[in-house]
Amino acid sequence: MDQEFTLTVATSSDALIARAVDDAPQSWASAEEQALFFRDVEAADWAIMGKNTHLAADKPHRRRIIFSTKSKGWQRPMQFWVDPFDLSPADLARHVSARHPLRKGLILGGTRVHDWFLARNAIDRVNLTIEPVTFVNGLPIFSDQTGSDPLAIFLSRGFKVVSERMLNDAGTRYFELIK
Repeated sequence: MDQEFTLTVATSSDALIARAVDDAPQSWASAEEQALFFRDVEAADWAIMGKNTHLAADKPHRRRIIFSTKSKGWQRPMQFWVDPFDLSPADLARHVSARHPLRKGLILGGTRVHDWFLARNAIDRVNLTIEPVTFVNGLPIFSDQTGSDPLAIFLSRGFKVVSERMLNDAGTRYFELIK
């Protein structure tokens, strides 16, 4: 079976995923978003993220592939560090297959990790939560994004909405998109 990669991302209403590299979403995302996030984590074979995302919420017991230009190899029994520069998404699966197959990969960020998967046309699904907060400055979903409408950023890249709903009375919106 080939791999399927889902990007799960919570953004501010102005299309930023964090105010700074150490700004974990659990500090500003709604309880409803967090419930959906943990649903996605539990359903995935492996979560893929950058070093800063990993360090913002270190979970030693979770299966993680961590992108890093400095650290490499198995740092814990289920956490593989890799420089992805010359790799493909299929290469990621080969690296971890002896420990646990990678069929459902969950892309958790940050921006450079999103960019890596986008450049390889390897984002199959997107679970997008737009929180009713504004950051003005911070980390974008993709490094080359223009505009500040999170949904438009994905639609302009060829993704299509398959479902949408309001998560709470505060105005948190949730979209499922496919390529």
